[in-house]
Amino acid sequence: MFSVSARTQYGIRALAYLARTPGWEAIGAQIAEAEGISPKYLEGILTRLATAGLVRSERGKNGGYRLAKPPGGIVMAEVVAALDGEVRPVDCVDSLGICDHDSSCRSRRFWIGLKFAIDEYLGNRTLADIIEEGADPVSTR
Repeated sequence: MFSVSARTQYGIRALAYLARTPGWEAIGAQIAEAEGISPKYLEGILTRLATAGLVRSERGKNGGYRLAKPPGGIVMAEVVAALDGEVRPVDCVDSLGICDHDSSCRSRRFWIGLKFAIDEYLGNRTLADIIEEGADPVSTR
């Protein structure tokens, strides 16, 4: 069964929290408490998001986290890649030689199509889409 990692789920929730706050900024403890995420686990997630250029981190008395771009400029494909890497429904999508079937595998095209659909969906959705109330999650752009 396909599933999205807890890390990605929490990361998206943390970004949505920041996007809804004035100035798109908050301290990690606020985000953790509001979203019910372990502060230590959230710190690792926010570090990955900062490394990817999606949030900025500031240390010190007035430190915290801030979105590095407007919510409409944060593409969900970037978020997933920052937290979990590339989406691959099965390992053979990107390279042959993973199993004995190689190029004779009749189902590989199906998996490649699924990967394409997921990549297209994530590439066409932004953080702004997530925080908009009443947004239609399946409408196409």
